[in-house]
Amino acid sequence: FYSCSGVHGRTSSGPSPTPNHPVSADLDVFPLGTKLKIDGIIYTVEDKGSSVNGNILDIFYGSHAEALAKGTYTAEVFLIEE
Repeated sequence: FYSCSGVHGRTSSGPSPTPNHPVSADLDVFPLGTKLKIDGIIYTVEDKGSSVNGNILDIFYGSHAEALAKGTYTAEVFLIEE
């Protein structure tokens, strides 16, 4: 497995990423396992990206083209407490 971001194989928390599921975050802000709701979709923080700092998140997509199509944007993020 290889993606355009240079990620190989597994996330920091262990599982291999699947499209629209894991999010990379600053683990000091959102620890591994944190559930976040963004645009009506619930994501799980499973990784720490090298350029993900503060309130910036990185959503894993299934292809480079899909990631480029989504681009970067500002969104409301809701913490899901269980």
